[in-house]
Amino acid sequence: MTNEECPFFLFCNAPLCPLYNFQGIWYADEEICKNPEYSNLDVIKNQKKISKINKRHEVQGLFTFNMLNRSIIVKKGISGISEDQDFDDIAKSEKAWIKKHKGINNDLRERMSDHMKRVRNMERGIEYVH
Repeated sequence: MTNEECPFFLFCNAPLCPLYNFQGIWYADEEICKNPEYSNLDVIKNQKKISKINKRHEVQGLFTFNMLNRSIIVKKGISGISEDQDFDDIAKSEKAWIKKHKGINNDLRERMSDHMKRVRNMERGIEYVH
């Protein structure tokens, strides 16, 4: 995709842009790609979740494409890596962050969904039959 092919290019200031292969860093208060063609990507979904949390609870640190391009659980208390590091240290911190924030596979997602269905049914007084 070129600059001419993206209808949002002139109005978008997203630091992680698909036109530039998502190279760079992103802070929770910065813009997110507005192009709906990319809204289903994990990186965009996670940015939106973190940005939403940032409205109520200040999210500290920076995020890289590698950190955001995975199915992860985003909840209150999430933080990126410190921007007060040398470039070499950021790569190490990124690896440690990824290791700490394990991704969600389909099996875990299905078990969590099943658990929440049971909880909701119990709240409604419906007995869960499996």
